[in-house]
Parts: sequence; structure tokens; C-alpha cells
Amino acid sequence: MLIQDSWWKGAVIYQLIPRSFADGNGDGIGDLQGLSSRLSYLRWLGVEAIWLTPIYPSPLRDGGYDITDFKSIHSELGDLAGFHRFLLVAHEHGLKVILDLVLNHTSDLHPWFQRARWAPKGSKERDVYVWSDDPTRYSEAPVLFRKFESSNWEWDEVAQQYYLHRFLKHQPDLNYENPWVQDQMLEVVEFWLGKGVDGFRLDAVPFLFESEGTRCEGLPATHRFLKKVRKRVDQSGRDILLLAEAIQPVKEAAPYLVENELHAAFNFALTAHLFSAIASGKCTNLRLCLEETKLAVPGGNWALPLRNHDELWLGDGYLVSQEVIEAIRSGLHQGHGHWLNWGINRRLAPLLNGDPRANRLLHALLYSLPGMPCLYYGDELGMGDWPGLRDRDPNRTPMAWTAARNGGFSSAPEPLLVLPAITSPGYDYRVVNVEVQKQLPRSLLNWHRRMLTCRRLLPALRHGDCEILESNHPSILVYSRSLGSMTVLIAANVSAAGASMRLDLSRWKGSRVREAIWGCEYPPADQDWFVYLASYGFSWWLIGEVENNDLSKVDD
Repeated sequence: MLIQDSWWKGAVIYQLIPRSFADGNGDGIGDLQGLSSRLSYLRWLGVEAIWLTPIYPSPLRDGGYDITDFKSIHSELGDLAGFHRFLLVAHEHGLKVILDLVLNHTSDLHPWFQRARWAPKGSKERDVYVWSDDPTRYSEAPVLFRKFESSNWEWDEVAQQYYLHRFLKHQPDLNYENPWVQDQMLEVVEFWLGKGVDGFRLDAVPFLFESEGTRCEGLPATHRFLKKVRKRVDQSGRDILLLAEAIQPVKEAAPYLVENELHAAFNFALTAHLFSAIASGKCTNLRLCLEETKLAVPGGNWALPLRNHDELWLGDGYLVSQEVIEAIRSGLHQGHGHWLNWGINRRLAPLLNGDPRANRLLHALLYSLPGMPCLYYGDELGMGDWPGLRDRDPNRTPMAWTAARNGGFSSAPEPLLVLPAITSPGYDYRVVNVEVQKQLPRSLLNWHRRMLTCRRLLPALRHGDCEILESNHPSILVYSRSLGSMTVLIAANVSAAGASMRLDLSRWKGSRVREAIWGCEYPPADQDWFVYLASYGFSWWLIGEVENNDLSKVDD
């Protein structure tokens, strides 16, 4: 079955932090050289694109999201020539590369800000950022980093004014009312397009413009500027992904996905509902969220993350309801004591108390729902975290490659590592690593690889229509993915207890049925089935005949 579409439609995205992934020169810090040496692993795993967190020069007070130069590479990671070599190797492996692009703010050490604070009030240099004599402006805009900041404004002694920072105080907001700022950021987009990148994850896009009496999120002026970005990207003549980080409800994130604006956005509301379903053992709210998502934006223009480099963002009843938040608070006990800002500051495996069944179930849903599944580095292993590290660093520790010192991440002495390798019980890098799990047929890593192989062999899971089907059990979610003559039927039990239900197969009467992951034959769909799913159990069934797809064969 031939599908002609953009490369990113349904692509599996692997998010990694270059400084924590692989160290190529032995200084204890991950870099582009080390990353290049590990691309064959990502190809083997079966992902299609890699998203790099910021690689630009930065004082690193916020993981690189505080930028001092948008058109260069941090010296600890390499240089532009090294980035070019990395990009060539990635493309040789068939991997697309997505850069993190921070539009909203810079570091306070950026030359633009240093010029602005020393320039006179009202000057064009001062106007590059948002300044005020009154720190009560935009009072309805929530403080995003409430763990660290009490206000969105910070007094600058040199400038003798307050400057706006929707994030941390060392990240002043750019003034997008200034046409010069818009032109400069469009030039940044063009610069990296010229280097050959395949897409951008646009950080914090809702906050570009401000207006009194609003939350200062997703304003019309913001959408107008993003349309300019889309136009500039389209002029390149290449198939480039523009992916929005908009931590907003589905209906408020959907406007970014109109035809002449961005291509895709993260569905953080769905992420919260997935965890709520696991925490409560009920999927009613998850089913409603999926229906809302489908109505808001038909098709697969959503990126679907479970975890990432930030906390599991839940908000205060704005992103999802208080009912969903309370279900997560009460049901995910490993999150207690780990709340940061607006969510839970834990990696996936520890948050699920190390239960591989829940881990597999959540990823089975991710790999079979419409959109772009996002896999955070190390989650394919069930990697742990390091509670107690600064800010969100517990989730950003080095990748575990082998049982050797530092998990094979670096040959440097341990005190020189960018962050300590995981040694906590149950997650010790000497046990939880790529080398060990590759050799265990039933490991979580090999499970992920097989699931991604099945996804490639089943175009309906990447491109097909999705229909949420009736379920008479509150813990079982049932849906189908259909493309042409191919249908994949999915049933998932979000409860820690076994569950059974009657499954109506009348629409597929007489069709051949096989278990999709292992290829086992089932009785034809001549009557209703009585289905039993074990604790956190799921099944994918392939209905009908499929040409040129032998699901019993998976390459070594």
C-alpha cells in the first residue's frame, strides 16, 4: 500500500538531550560526536526522527533554553562543522532531525539584552525586550515557574525598569511588537533551514505577544507571526515540520494547526488523561478527550508524549479538569513529594512504580493512536531518575548504554559527568542499560523495537482513520484504525485488575483475524467475542487480508 504524505505524518519522534546522551571526547558531557556514534542504535530501535533539546551557546541555567546566540553551537557540544557532519550521518541512517527553537525569550547574557539594559528608555535597543515601570501589568498572566518565581516582572538596576519574563528571571521576553525582533527570529529559522534541519519544535509558542486583560496566551498577533514563520518555511521548498509546544487545552491548541500556520502540536491534555486513566483504572475521561481531539483537528496532527525533559505538566484546572488532576495525585503514589511548578517531576518508570505492564500499555496506546508518538530517551529501557537534583535535572541524567563505568555514557571520571548516572535500586545502570536489554528477548527495549516494527508494517496505525468504539466496561478502551482494506482493532485495559467484555465484530463478519504483534490466528469474525484482558493488558488485532506484510518476521 503506497502512501504519499509528509515525512512527519505519523512519524515516531525520539527526544534526547545531547549533553546527556553520549560523550564522544571523554570530558563527561554529551556532544554531537558521541550522538553521531549512537545513531545506529536509534535506527535499530525503529524511530524515524530525533528531537534535540537546545544546542546553542548558553550559560545553561535552564538546560540550554536560555540562549546567547541563536546561530551557533555550544562549544561543549561541538561546532557548526560538527553539526553538519552529525546531520549527514543522521540522514544516512534515514533519521530526520528536529531542532528546539526558543522564540519567546533569550538569556539575560544575550548581547541584545545587555545592549537593551544600557540603552536609554524609548530607544530602539531597549525596545527589543518588554519593559515597564509598573510590575502589575498583564496581571492575569499566570506565573509559569511558580516554584522559583513570584512575579513575571524583574527589576533591572541598570535599566531602572522592570522587564517581563514569562519563564525564569534570567530569561527576558523578546518584544514581538517590534518588527526588528520578528525579522531576526525569521532569519534564525532560515539559518537552520540552510543547514539542512528537517523541522523545529517551537518552544513556548503561546507567549510571544501580550495584551491586558488576558492570560497572554495564543493571542491573534501570535498566530499572525506564526503564519509568517510557516510562509518562510514553505518558501524553502522542503518538507519541514513546525511542531508547537502549547501547553493548552485541546480547543485552544487546535487553532495553531490551521492550513497556513503550524503543522502539529503536542497534545498535553491527552498525556494527562492517559496518566489519569492509569491512576484511576477508568477510561471514561480518556475516551472523551480522544473524541474532543478528533473533533478539534481531524487527522494525525498531534504529537503524543508521555514524558519529556520537563515535569509532567498538569496545571491548575486549566489544561485538564481538577477531577483528572486529583485522580493522578491520588493514584500515582510515586509522584507524592515530587511536584514542581504545575506538575510531577519524575521519569516515566519511577512514576509507574517500575511496573513494566503499565509502561507497555501506555506506549501501546501511544503507538496505535493517531499522531506522532514521542519517546523520551531512556524510557524504552525503563530508566530511573535522580530525585533531589536541581530543578528538572532528575529527569535528564545520562543515557545507560552498558554496564561499564558511567553506564558507557562517558569515560570521564564520575565527578566530571554532566549529571550522575542512575544507581538507585531497581534502576541501576549496571542492570538497566541497552547492552543488557538487547540480549534479553523479553526486555522492555526489545518489546519497544517489536512494537515499532509492527507499526511500520501496519500503515493503518500511521495514516488510518480512528474510530472510538463502544465499550461496556469502564476500564477498557476500544478503537479501530482503518486505511483502505486494512483495519487494526485495539482494546486496552487501563486497570490493575483483569477485565472482560463482549466485543461486537458484526461489521467485519467473515473476515480473517490475526493477533497483530505476533501473527497468531484467531477465529474468523463470525460472531461477537468475549474478550479477557489481564491487568494493564491490551491487544492489537489485524482484520482482513493484508498484502506484502508478514508480521511473523522481524529483522534482527
